[in-house]
Amino acid sequence: MAAAVWEAVADATGLGEGTSLLDLGCGDGGFCAFAARRGAVAHGLDVDPDAIARALDRVPGGQFQIGLMENLPWADASFDVVTAFNAAQYALDTELALIEAGRVLRPGGRLAVCKWGPPAANEFFAFLLSIGAGGVRDDALPMTDPVEDAILATRLDVVATGGVPAPIEIADDDALQASLVSAGVAAAPASVIAAAARWRQSDGTYRFENQQRYWILGSAR
Repeated sequence: MAAAVWEAVADATGLGEGTSLLDLGCGDGGFCAFAARRGAVAHGLDVDPDAIARALDRVPGGQFQIGLMENLPWADASFDVVTAFNAAQYALDTELALIEAGRVLRPGGRLAVCKWGPPAANEFFAFLLSIGAGGVRDDALPMTDPVEDAILATRLDVVATGGVPAPIEIADDDALQASLVSAGVAAAPASVIAAAARWRQSDGTYRFENQQRYWILGSAR
């Protein structure tokens, strides 16, 4: 699932040999490892010390920092490419996080922001709504995408946008319930299975069609 959108973003940003990359919300360094295999010089930032420790083990030679996206510990114009995969929406201040990302981007560089697509293109989100996850109702969803709103507010130049299919496949009923528990979603097993029935395949697996959406940004307008 991640590989397809990583490939799309890497191609769209020209990520390759010698590219200086910063991945925001890097987690355990998955994209940084991918970028390093393409010859990039990988840097990552995450608020979770345990994730940073795993990233350091995963990407020998990578440079990782613990910190917030709103206050990056790097000088202006430090990177050729800055990425944020399913991270910008979790910033304390998404607009400020994108402004900071633009600050550390070199002239002519590219900032890639990627997140799950809108509810209409995200069956797993529809499933979560159906079981009342997080207490969110369909009619209470924001009318616009907060990340897209932040992109427009920063006045960064939108160079390209795109969508990449990112289906979620889950092995069986137990795995479905376990995935919700690991995500902190509390729901009775019977109600989960009933709500997920439309996505259950003939072999007992579940498949949710989803999309990852990305924006490729350049210098401020």
